[in-house]
Amino acid sequence: MSEIPIKDLTPGSDAFYDRAYLRHRGLISEPEQQKLKATRVAIAGLGGMGGTYAAALARSGIGRYTMADFDHFEPHNINRQYGAMASTMGKEKVAVMADIVADINPAADIKVIPGAIAPDNIDDFLQDVDVVVDALDVFSQTTRRLVFSAARERGIPVFSAAPIGFGAITFHFHPEGMSYDAFSGLHDGMTEKQMALHFICAIGAQGPHLKYMDTKGIGATDGAAPSLGIACGLGASIVATDIIAYLLGWREPKWVPHFAQFDPFDRSFKQRHRRGGAKNPIQRLRMRIVRRLIPALNDQG
Repeated sequence: MSEIPIKDLTPGSDAFYDRAYLRHRGLISEPEQQKLKATRVAIAGLGGMGGTYAAALARSGIGRYTMADFDHFEPHNINRQYGAMASTMGKEKVAVMADIVADINPAADIKVIPGAIAPDNIDDFLQDVDVVVDALDVFSQTTRRLVFSAARERGIPVFSAAPIGFGAITFHFHPEGMSYDAFSGLHDGMTEKQMALHFICAIGAQGPHLKYMDTKGIGATDGAAPSLGIACGLGASIVATDIIAYLLGWREPKWVPHFAQFDPFDRSFKQRHRRGGAKNPIQRLRMRIVRRLIPALNDQG
């Protein structure tokens, strides 16, 4: 490709896009880059993980986005959320991240849903979507169940990571594989607190983070939990890699009940397989452990 003077590169033009992602060559071919440009990802939640996902995917050249979040930035978000800065305090997270993605890739097609995902907008959220990226809060289990169920009905895979300690746990769902409810042990009639406990048990009841993390302060009402921007960046990088590899047909992810944990503090990488998901007998033992570790969630259910 011949060089075009920067003054002749109009932001949003094909030439600008081609130059912006030229350094991908040798890793991502030009035809593959065009496939990423035509891909739409739906990001549920634009906080710690969601904003970092959005930035990582924008830097990778994904061209189409649907973003949903109801919240605004506050000072306690600054330690880990990509869009949280002094200049964005009080602003809507989804609007800030849409501006950031558009600033990275001016050609991006961005659809914004400035509110909570609910039954009345789930169709809009998933319209023409190739991949869903789950970045919902651990205590938003009713919404998470809605997103996972609706994506499964539409044959859309869901990619996700949870920042835990200094590391991250990745868990991806194929629409024909194990469901989110089966993996986490969720069912109708459970409270948000009970569902959060089961979800945390499914992904975080084992691992090196338990050796150094104080979990006693996790709050069931305010969502307070130990968190690091380092972990969000790591999780987003792994998920973005898995999404690109999947979209371009390089390799299939290891779908749930497989999941993986990388902890740079412990210098460890563990690939796990929980046969039967929440029905695995060992999971009952882990549930007892998690109840002791997180007193705020210690409701029976």
